[in-house]
Amino acid sequence: MRSLPAAVVVLASAPALASPDDLVARPLVLDEGALELRLTVELGVRPQLYGRPLSLAPDAWWGVAPDWTIGVIHSSASVDQIEAGATLCTRDLPVPVCSHAYRGSGIDVRYSARAGALAIAPRARLLVRDIDPFKPAVTLGALVRWTRGRFAIASDPYARLPLAHSQLGNRAALSIPLWLAVQPAAGWMLAVHTGLDADLAVIRDGSHSPFGVAVTALVTRELDVAVEAGWGRLFGPQYDARRGAILVAIDWRP
Repeated sequence: MRSLPAAVVVLASAPALASPDDLVARPLVLDEGALELRLTVELGVRPQLYGRPLSLAPDAWWGVAPDWTIGVIHSSASVDQIEAGATLCTRDLPVPVCSHAYRGSGIDVRYSARAGALAIAPRARLLVRDIDPFKPAVTLGALVRWTRGRFAIASDPYARLPLAHSQLGNRAALSIPLWLAVQPAAGWMLAVHTGLDADLAVIRDGSHSPFGVAVTALVTRELDVAVEAGWGRLFGPQYDARRGAILVAIDWRP
């Protein structure tokens, strides 16, 4: 999902039904001709290694036609992950996780199939997950969000299918992120991010669940800032409670 670090602050589509400061109910795709630009600062948090890795990941979306949005994505949040080290990686760990600054990018396409309290937007992404070795993949799924008053439940379930080099770690996977969000006041949103991620070949023993807490604040009608802190693998057989991340997203809709 545009991901609730920029949590349920998901893009806008067809005539916007929500007021500008109604963060939980923003439409899932952009109005035709609208533009959204986002820069995410990704900070790794590990024992005695705060701020490693460090990445500056730009994303951009454009309302290319009624009900259609297309984007160029780089951030971990754009694929619903609580991780640091996406493109552009500027500082690495002693044991490298992003040994080159450019690690990959993607094309994000979504369509507004249903708006309103229960909103649905089928979504496909073409990803280059890494360039060395080259790991292309496609994701197929849909953004889904249910809102009631100041509350929202959102998800972005998708299957990731490798296009090459599956034997080098580019495996088929399933991701089912989940956000629980509340807007306690106009222009503010709090959210909890969890869910399930798993490699399909070892789904019983190769799964893990993220956990993060996000705060989004509307600075102006065009600008908001979101901060999410958490772990990408806090629960499940493949947990890693030592590896956390802080994601700071600046989002501009000119």
